[in-house]
Amino acid sequence: MGKLEERRKFVRLNILADVLYTKKALSEQEKVYLTKNISGGGICLIAYDDLHESDILDLQIYLPEDKAPITALGRVAWVNEFVVGDTSVGKRLDVGIEFIEIKENERVKIDKYVFTHVEIDG
Repeated sequence: MGKLEERRKFVRLNILADVLYTKKALSEQEKVYLTKNISGGGICLIAYDDLHESDILDLQIYLPEDKAPITALGRVAWVNEFVVGDTSVGKRLDVGIEFIEIKENERVKIDKYVFTHVEIDG
């Protein structure tokens, strides 16, 4: 068996952070959700309403310990549905979002946050 190859370009950090998003095309009301993980290349959210691949979202990401949000434009890359406990509570969605527009200084801010909080296996 060969060594597993990491295909991601960015190191990801599992964190809980508030994210405010608005669907670009529909100008829907802003919604707040929590992240599962984040990297300089994108973010994974837990969502309660339908998002679909290729949806474009305006994002405001509030990293812990930081009052000013990081703003970015993201494209939904994938969506996975799951159910927690009782099915009457409803479905949840893991939503992978790729940053398609983000200021370089804000990407650097995310990378610095990730690298100062990620545990290194040794």
